[in-house]
Amino acid sequence: MPDNQDQEPIIQDDATIFPFETTGDPQQKLTIDELYDHAGFKLLSFNTTAAAGVGLFMFGTLIMYVQLICQYMLCKEEMTEVEVVAVKIIVILGFIMGLPLSGVISDKIGRTKAALAGAYVVFICWLLSAISVTLLFATMLCVGGGFAFLLPSSIIFAFENSSLHQHTRVALIVFGEYILGQVYCLILFSTLIELIGWHLVTVILVFPVILLLTFFHMTSGSPRFLSISGRHSTAYEHLLMLHKKNSVPMMQGRLKSQEIEGRGKCCGPCNMLNLRTTILLFVLFFALSFCYYSTSYGVFRSLVEYGICESDKIIEVLTCENIDGKSYLVTSLLALVPDLLGLLFALFISEAAGKKVSMSILAAVAGAAVLANSVCIQPAALTLIELGLVRGFTFGALVIVIIYALEMYTTDKRCTSFAYLLIFYSLGMLIAGTFTFELRQSASLIFIVLGVVLFLSLIPILFLDSVGKRDVDENLDEQQSLTTS
Repeated sequence: MPDNQDQEPIIQDDATIFPFETTGDPQQKLTIDELYDHAGFKLLSFNTTAAAGVGLFMFGTLIMYVQLICQYMLCKEEMTEVEVVAVKIIVILGFIMGLPLSGVISDKIGRTKAALAGAYVVFICWLLSAISVTLLFATMLCVGGGFAFLLPSSIIFAFENSSLHQHTRVALIVFGEYILGQVYCLILFSTLIELIGWHLVTVILVFPVILLLTFFHMTSGSPRFLSISGRHSTAYEHLLMLHKKNSVPMMQGRLKSQEIEGRGKCCGPCNMLNLRTTILLFVLFFALSFCYYSTSYGVFRSLVEYGICESDKIIEVLTCENIDGKSYLVTSLLALVPDLLGLLFALFISEAAGKKVSMSILAAVAGAAVLANSVCIQPAALTLIELGLVRGFTFGALVIVIIYALEMYTTDKRCTSFAYLLIFYSLGMLIAGTFTFELRQSASLIFIVLGVVLFLSLIPILFLDSVGKRDVDENLDEQQSLTTS
């Protein structure tokens, strides 16, 4: 049973917590968003976001590691082609199987505890996978399941510890870390694999998880989740600490939660009121994930294998000869540049014109670029530039869709809803690998399919509710208060 303080969440100066200055009308009703805006996005906010973003950093590391280790094992004849495909499928299946449970648990016990559980599973099972190739199969299933808990909880934690106006900066940090995770894996794997062997490289790659474990053990959770869980005094302490660290006077007033919130009034994936939005987001997550992962590797490989591009001059595909070579490392790092540029452009357009407009522009440009490759004979360099554009803009569109989804769902159902969306994201990733492999002899057909999928993704985007910063003030007036008389 909550105590009286928790039933009456009044924001006021409390010398027993922090002797800190307050400002404003003690009777005004304040939302957590307003308090985050008042405190500003400074060092503590940046550190919190960056620490939570290590979850995406490790996910990027996993994506790159699975590709590299499978190719390495294939070249060393420690795995067959069938086993390589099996490992990739096992990781994704483990992720998919764990998502429904992870969403429910995170919304029940909190983001930090769910993320901690996932981080421990990832850390232990990843270490065990370094023992032998045989263990690699079983442990990668568990690693995927661990990420089902770690990834959504850490992403949501980062966004819930900021205001709607600060989401652009949060997205830049956490999704930038996803790119950095792939860079981290590429550099370590390419430079150390022949020096110390794959066993030790696997162990080294998992070390950043220790940062996650340390961070989530030290934090109490997001004030948004704490407030809807009745732990108002703990939420207050967190907000007061944020203001103190940023040297900003704490606002006085009565805490009004906007967490029974929903800018789109969405209350979970099975609620009929938001069924249309959820279905549209299912389609977008699947389509954009499918297109992104198809262009990430399969298209480039088909270009080289069938002579459309000259690998020695433009792009070097991962082979047994260059698995540990610097040339492939440079090529791979350059391949990640479109992701970064696409992320920056997407966030810029979203900030200026809103999420719906930015998603439409990114999907349309990416679709036009990939279709141009299917109907026009172009120089190989121009073809690769256009495919880089497709990859970057598709990644950018996917990021904006993720932000949109996180803002649409309420805090009490946010992780459950996001977990279901990630299932469709995972299915897109899974089918992309099969698709590009089966059609690798016809690059033009791959281009046509990707172009059609990208243009078809405009249809669900058009039917989404518009969500932009201009909508924030209107929605705040409709929020429900947690205060009791």
